[in-house]
Amino acid sequence: MKKSIKKVKDNITPSQYKLLISSLKGNDNIRENRKERLLRVFVLLYNLGIRVNELSQFTYNKLNDLLDNGKTIITSHKQGSEKYIYITENGKKEIIKIFDSIPYSNDYIFVSERGNKKNTLNPISMIADVNKYLKFVFGANTRISSHSFRQTLISNLATNGVNTKIIQNLIGHKSINTTYRYIKTTETDIMKSLEMVR
Repeated sequence: MKKSIKKVKDNITPSQYKLLISSLKGNDNIRENRKERLLRVFVLLYNLGIRVNELSQFTYNKLNDLLDNGKTIITSHKQGSEKYIYITENGKKEIIKIFDSIPYSNDYIFVSERGNKKNTLNPISMIADVNKYLKFVFGANTRISSHSFRQTLISNLATNGVNTKIIQNLIGHKSINTTYRYIKTTETDIMKSLEMVR
């Protein structure tokens, strides 16, 4: 049996992120509740570097905790443990802009279309919707996916000189080898490094 080839995933650049957000805001062909949900998902993924299934467990209380304290605790189902996630001041400002109001409640932020505030939206459905919109913006053959946001944060930290052990703890990987696999350098990173020694 032939082994399937694991495809390279691209990082999302700041200009691609801006294009994604502006495209979504200006798209009048999608339902308003889907537009609002996708906008919130993209902004949170970009600023937090977490997995979609971790994002799906967010309640308004968790979001308030994150905005008030700069960090909150979530459960990583993949690792089977709790972990802290952190937000910068710029990230806080961007998140606050996309929420009309943030009530103090244990209602999930991302709920099913039926609007049952006690049942979170299925992470698989969220991933499919995110990837569908990424293909709409960047083309059917894009190598940007829902996981690119996480990979981008890890790569950006690494190329800016952050210690890999710190990145591992921030992201919540059990093995530092997993963190190394996420680090994707760009051609610009390579050229900058070459210029330092040539």
